Amino acid sequence: MKTSLLVLAVIVATGMSTMPSYADEMAMPMSSTQAHSHEAIVGTGTVVSENKAAGSVTLRHESIPAIGWGAMTMEFKVKDKMLLDKVKKGDKVQFTLSQDGKNYVITNIK
Repeated sequence: MKTSLLVLAVIVATGMSTMPSYADEMAMPMSSTQAHSHEAIVGTGTVVSENKAAGSVTLRHESIPAIGWGAMTMEFKVKDKMLLDKVKKGDKVQFTLSQDGKNYVITNIK
């Protein structure tokens, strides 16, 4: 019985050490079943800030089930800086993400 519990504890500990860490919201790893390299992903949220010089926008977005993300606040790069002309702090927006390597970029925002 003690051996069985020890083996189970080792299996659980080993499995837990290989789970991805989500502490860094900007580098959230996607499993192969969640990755959408060529599909557009739609989300909704509120603009927290925009940085036209850097070509990025920070959004407090609702959950995005298509890629397994819960609601959170994160910064996204935009594919075209002109998209940032459409938004300002406090705006409620709908945005489209496209995967670019390990990251997601906003390809449309309204």
